[in-house]
Amino acid sequence: MLPLLPEIIVIGAAVLVLILEIVLGNERAKKMLAPLVLVALIGAAAVASVLMPDTYSLFGGRFVVDSVAWWFKLLFILSAGGIVLLSFDLLDGSASHKESHLGHGAEYLIILLFNLAGMMALISSRDLITLYVSLELATVPLFILAAWSRTSISSEAGIKYVILGALASALLLYGLGLLYGLSGSTDLAVISDHLVTTPTFLLAASLLFAGLGFKLALVPFHVWAPDVYQGAPTPVTAYLSVASKGAGLALAFIVLFKLMGAFLPAWDTAIALLAACTMTLGNVVAISQTNIKRFMAYSSISQAGYLLLGFLGPVPEGVPAMLFYLLAYVVTNIAVFSVIIYFSNSNGREEIKDYAGLSLRHPLLALGMMVALFSLAGIPPLSGFTGKFFLFSIASKHGMHWLVALAALNSTVSLYYYLKIVRQMYIEPSPEWAKPLAPSRILSFTLCLALLATIALGILPQAYERIHRETIGYIQ
Repeated sequence: MLPLLPEIIVIGAAVLVLILEIVLGNERAKKMLAPLVLVALIGAAAVASVLMPDTYSLFGGRFVVDSVAWWFKLLFILSAGGIVLLSFDLLDGSASHKESHLGHGAEYLIILLFNLAGMMALISSRDLITLYVSLELATVPLFILAAWSRTSISSEAGIKYVILGALASALLLYGLGLLYGLSGSTDLAVISDHLVTTPTFLLAASLLFAGLGFKLALVPFHVWAPDVYQGAPTPVTAYLSVASKGAGLALAFIVLFKLMGAFLPAWDTAIALLAACTMTLGNVVAISQTNIKRFMAYSSISQAGYLLLGFLGPVPEGVPAMLFYLLAYVVTNIAVFSVIIYFSNSNGREEIKDYAGLSLRHPLLALGMMVALFSLAGIPPLSGFTGKFFLFSIASKHGMHWLVALAALNSTVSLYYYLKIVRQMYIEPSPEWAKPLAPSRILSFTLCLALLATIALGILPQAYERIHRETIGYIQ
């Protein structure tokens, strides 16, 4: 059971938080639960780091932990830890703006931990039943978190997310059911050996692609993202931007590499067109956005388009390239949302124009936001540039130079709309209502740590070299 220890630690922490909240009461438990969760996450990450990259198989091969699974688990833990740090000020009642206060801190942390456990189990699933149960455990808590604030816009976001999420789950379940009918087994390896190109298989593949499109917010399955991102509490929006993307990519790894790997080369053109449409729509529509959270939603959609480049062709470098890009995206998004969360917490404003003059009121926040946005745009030597370089190389090696050119053009377009925020912070004068900002030590620490990681991943090759060394044989 040693390979299950990270999941056991996470679930045990959720149970412990529940018990402490019952025994101590919500008020007394407020200031100790978040640090306790952070300690548990550090412990789970430490165990995963010690056990990787060894491969383990449990429950008759239904639960497999390999090098890719270990990296995904670490990325999921990193995402959850970053969001807990960003939620500190909003959980203990110190939010300056009343609507920013999350409330029910113990329940919030419990749901976050169960979502994390679901994502960690998802990447290790090698059976249809465990795959679907893990996927639902990783999805349903996000529906609850999206409607956490109980405001009208948050409730609307939760309802939209539930309806469209239920539709996506139904499509996935129908597709998985068809695959079971074709093979007579729930084991992914057995199903993969029995698959042949038939109308039923093509229908199942189409349904699975639709479900994956929703999880990754790919065009035309992206319509939920802007409304949910805007309506959800800001820390939840930050978590959605990284956790749902990571979970969707993990599901795509299992479906496209482990289940349908033999058919993947034949679908290169379809994947390339899907990537082109996703990155183009995300970047073009982001230009006209005025709300910072809707802006980040379309930015997230465009990033999903770049991630799809890693699935092109038989080039095995696509696996480490996608993992590295996801790592860079996680730390960069945590940096961006560190600023967004504090700014929204201090004055309740979420419009891009409200960031005018931020560099004069707090230079660190403005600098952190600028560096993180430049990384998302792919400016060297930041991690976003390095990650895009590896992904673009995959498409280039496969001969899709038109897609590389389009991706480079989209990166240029993204620089334009990211510079709109930089212009507000550094050129536009501060509005009359503006006041000096003083972020908490925890938020400043989180921002600085995320910025250091964003820069280090871009200029130091060790992270990518290790990911490449440990995961290069995943699809061979």
